[in-house]
Amino acid sequence: MNILFSSDDNYARHMGVAIYSLLSHNTDVEKIRLFIIDNHISQLNIDKLETEINAFKNAEITFIPFETFEKQLNLNLAWPISSSSYARLFVGEMLPSDVERVLYLDCDIIVNGSLSELWETDLKGKCLGAVQDTIPSKTKAGVGLFPQQPYFNAGVLLIDLKQWRRKEIGKASLDFIITHEGRVIHHDQGVLNGVLVEQWERLPLKFNVMTVHYMMSQSKIKKFYKDYADFYKASEIEDFIKYPIIIHFTPSFTSRPWETNCKHPLRDYYVRHLKETPWNAYPISRDKSTWYLRLLNFRYLYLPI
Repeated sequence: MNILFSSDDNYARHMGVAIYSLLSHNTDVEKIRLFIIDNHISQLNIDKLETEINAFKNAEITFIPFETFEKQLNLNLAWPISSSSYARLFVGEMLPSDVERVLYLDCDIIVNGSLSELWETDLKGKCLGAVQDTIPSKTKAGVGLFPQQPYFNAGVLLIDLKQWRRKEIGKASLDFIITHEGRVIHHDQGVLNGVLVEQWERLPLKFNVMTVHYMMSQSKIKKFYKDYADFYKASEIEDFIKYPIIIHFTPSFTSRPWETNCKHPLRDYYVRHLKETPWNAYPISRDKSTWYLRLLNFRYLYLPI
């Protein structure tokens, strides 16, 4: 099983928690190859990552410096986001040629079960598999999609690297960024959705249960996101928010589990795994959300839409 993460030093701790959750729930996998795209991770955090991973007999780790690839990006970042987010665009060139399938995971996830079913998913010749996301039509339009076209969340991506390389998705992504003058709504996620139209397979929600499904009912989600937001059955959503395989702590209507004021009902899943890692002494950070954002969150969560 090949797993890919990408992080700078600021998110190394959260990546370490995600990796621990992954390894502790997948001890039956014969071999897990972890590839870490390293965007200036400190030696202290690299040492902690190696210590953590070496405790699992079925895991090995390889660090891939991002600096060389980062120079190829023509970004005009109008939003505060790390360039590490764009690293997955180079996955075809970064990983060894013998790696033909890889599971990319964001740092803000917790693995809560076996990944074998996900890993063995038939992608039916598509470049990748992903979970469909609830996105406003205006956001879709920003990357060339019509309201009725599906849009995926890029926090969990099962990538067929043979197809990815054959179709030169990396090059197409860089061309897409240039066409948009370095500014793409939703960053690399927007890039991939714009490039991979009809080239991705929808995965069950349980493999990427995002915060919105815990903070809003399905009916409220449909009211908030309007048309084309009703693509997972209510029964499926109900089952998977109770028994998620991958919890994705997206910043939707609340702060993150490593910050104060986090209202996510599964926040303790992060805290519990953190205590088992070399970062267990780190305190919970102050919620840095602006008063305006906190007011908006309150309005959407507790008042009629």
